Amino acid sequence: MHTQNKYERFLQALRQAGLRVTPQRKAICRYLAETDQHPSAYQVYARLESSHPEISRATVYNTLNTLQQLGAIVELSLGSDHTHYDTNPEPHVNLICLRCHKIIDYHGQLGIELLSAQVLAETGFQTAAAKIDLLGFCAECREQRRAEIQMQAQQQK
Repeated sequence: MHTQNKYERFLQALRQAGLRVTPQRKAICRYLAETDQHPSAYQVYARLESSHPEISRATVYNTLNTLQQLGAIVELSLGSDHTHYDTNPEPHVNLICLRCHKIIDYHGQLGIELLSAQVLAETGFQTAAAKIDLLGFCAECREQRRAEIQMQAQQQK
């Protein structure tokens, strides 16, 4: 989905919620539409505070919460201190590292359509959206862990 389309979709969601579309909320929506990352609320605030000194953390949190409740963005919770937001509405898999909390989008062959069709046939449940998270360890963290284990083995000798 193009940046402008995402931006308009976010603004429309805020209007549907009855919120005024203030310059601060526009800035938040613009940032979310342009990023290919999975930012936390703090990261959104930190990115915008220098160019929008009038923005408050409460505005960021409330805007993200509203967009999430309306289904415009998806909350990716990795524990109380690690909530991030996915702004990509296209079906994809989130690869979430349990060690460094990096989130990578995977767009390869997903089979989501086949899974949705199978679920519909078996249960009558019609899928409106799909979100798949795979939890594990990224290549960098796996390599770091391997080095840590080797170092521990060396020290025990």
